[in-house]
Amino acid sequence: MVALGANMSLSWYVIFRGITFLQPGYDWPSRAFAVLLVLAEFFLSFHAVGYLLSIARSSRRYRTVKDHFFVSVSHQPVAVVVATFNEDPEIVEDTLASVSNLDYPAKNLYLLDDSTNQNLQSRTERLAGKYHLKYVHRSNRRGYKAGALNDLLPDLPEKYLAVFDADQKPVRDFLDQTTSLLEENPKLAFVQTPQFYHNAGQGPVALGAACQQVVFYEYICEGKSVANAMFSCGSNVVYRVEALRDVGGFEEQTVTEDFATGLKLHLNGWQSLYYNHVFVRGLGPESLAGYWTQQMRWAMGTIGLFKRMLALLVTRPRALKTGQWWEYSLSGSYYLVGWANFILLLCPIAFLLFDIRPMIAEIGSYLAAFLPYLSFSIANFYFSMGRRGHKPASMLVGQALSFNSFWVLMNAAVMALLNVKRPFGVTPKGTAASLPLKYLLPHILLLAASLAAMFAGVSRIAHGQGAVVIFNMVWAGYHMFILGTVFYFNRSFASYKLHPVFLEA
Repeated sequence: MVALGANMSLSWYVIFRGITFLQPGYDWPSRAFAVLLVLAEFFLSFHAVGYLLSIARSSRRYRTVKDHFFVSVSHQPVAVVVATFNEDPEIVEDTLASVSNLDYPAKNLYLLDDSTNQNLQSRTERLAGKYHLKYVHRSNRRGYKAGALNDLLPDLPEKYLAVFDADQKPVRDFLDQTTSLLEENPKLAFVQTPQFYHNAGQGPVALGAACQQVVFYEYICEGKSVANAMFSCGSNVVYRVEALRDVGGFEEQTVTEDFATGLKLHLNGWQSLYYNHVFVRGLGPESLAGYWTQQMRWAMGTIGLFKRMLALLVTRPRALKTGQWWEYSLSGSYYLVGWANFILLLCPIAFLLFDIRPMIAEIGSYLAAFLPYLSFSIANFYFSMGRRGHKPASMLVGQALSFNSFWVLMNAAVMALLNVKRPFGVTPKGTAASLPLKYLLPHILLLAASLAAMFAGVSRIAHGQGAVVIFNMVWAGYHMFILGTVFYFNRSFASYKLHPVFLEA
């Protein structure tokens, strides 16, 4: 019922906004802002529809976990790979202990170490010997993680390839559960499982990052799996080696090789599957620096690939099915949300300070269209996540952290669209130092502008202007609150103490 209301209210709001956009009476600054606002709202509506469809697909057609609760055991050979680059050996050791304890007789263990720090490399190599992994170190970093995997791929005798990042620790039956799914369907290129942050209690950034992860790994991934558009997320995944060789290996021309490789596999007719069961626990970023490093890398790689996807859509529209194009368009464009949020931040400031009107509409009519849309959208999100056991307060932390990444995502989008190269950045783990205030300058300036807009609004109310001014002041005040949470996230504190999640036997 809530989802139906969200869908109907969204449809009505889109129609209303189309009518108001075509109204006469805009001066040129207002028309420019009107165009920007409509683009931002169209983007957000596009992704709102995507979320609603994901819920519908998940609820009606996703049965992977139920149908495979009891699975036949497969003991086909699996290459278990841990990829690392200048990682803390304590974190790496916890992962190596976990993969060595996988309860699967036909596994061969590999440690791909691209570390450039000689001390870390030596310590990591000793750990590989301790846990009986074949140690592979390259003298170059061609293709980053994808290049390291591709160097290993030609000589692999195993049928399947399981990949874990340096901080991802699997449970003992991970391979039994995932390889059986691959055995059942020879067209299946890979099985992806969720990434779950077990350090969510280690500060606000870790909590916010974990909450963002669960939003993605619940309905969204289940919906993508139903549409055969689930892409690889780079870790906690098992690939069919034959499928990887069929597409020439992992994609090396992007820092999001997982997303790009998934697209290559789908373009070649392979299928993918998302298994929504937490088999692996890892570490999320604990500081704004770590989180923004992660978001910058993901955004640049994803938006860079989105450009290529658009070209493919024009030149090869039948290369993917309609549902797959839809899902890849959602995934590829998601990180443009930084620009959409920035536009929303600017609009009440522009109106209250400069009387720029990005929308011409009677306030009562606007509220009649907007408030149902807003209410049903919020209710649908929190109700759907609540059904999966996620509390509203935690979800709000994740949303605030995501919103405060707008400046990072804006920069990432510009660099990706202009093909600006940026060195590969590893997400720091086990650190929680605050950023100097100069890195928060965009937030501080927008806070100051919003505060000035609030004072201007008070003055305009005193001069007889009413409802429209109050409405924009409410939005400016809300944005001030959200922007202010950046200081809540940007705190130094004692980081977590490493505790092995899965103990060495």
